[in-house]
Amino acid sequence: MREAHISWNAQSVANSEYAIIAQVASKLEVVAHLAVSEKGVRQLIIPIFKDGMGPGNLKDIPFLEIEDYNLGGEGDGHIIAWNSHPLSVAAIEFNDIHIIPPYSFGGDGMEITVRGVPQGISKFLKTCNVFLPPDRVKVVEMVDEEDQLEQLLTEKQIECIINACSVGYYQTPKKTSLRQLSENMNIPRSTLQEHLSRAEANLMNWAADSLRKE
Repeated sequence: MREAHISWNAQSVANSEYAIIAQVASKLEVVAHLAVSEKGVRQLIIPIFKDGMGPGNLKDIPFLEIEDYNLGGEGDGHIIAWNSHPLSVAAIEFNDIHIIPPYSFGGDGMEITVRGVPQGISKFLKTCNVFLPPDRVKVVEMVDEEDQLEQLLTEKQIECIINACSVGYYQTPKKTSLRQLSENMNIPRSTLQEHLSRAEANLMNWAADSLRKE
């Protein structure tokens, strides 16, 4: 499985069919897909409108049909709209990819994340190049978390971490000491400490890298 992070800068959006949206909203963030039909994709959208603008300013966009909205007392809230833009339609017509909310489009640019099998990702990128060539594409291989951890840690490190967690070594306060843990596992305390320290460092670096990607 692959995941593609696709983005368009503000200038590209301003020179596209999305230009009218760029004039009205800094960002329309799609947080959920509510339905799919011949009309396109029914989207739940959180808008950030430009000063003096609102849902009514989106009515002339041919591919965006506003069904309902509730902006609340201070301009926040949501919009429910049908999106029939060719890119949105293409995304739902491919059975082997999925567009991952949240994603956004508007005056600040566009960003979407697509997940699926390699050939599906490839077809969707070709479709993007026809309608609106992206400014940046980053494709990453999706690896099962269990496989990632097995590649990240040695067999002994995994054993030590599992045993340490099972007896409350990482709880606050600790339920056991390093000495007790080493005795239970029949491993010298210095060796156990080294295994745990290396595993902890690898796990923290892995977590930091995952958070940066998000």
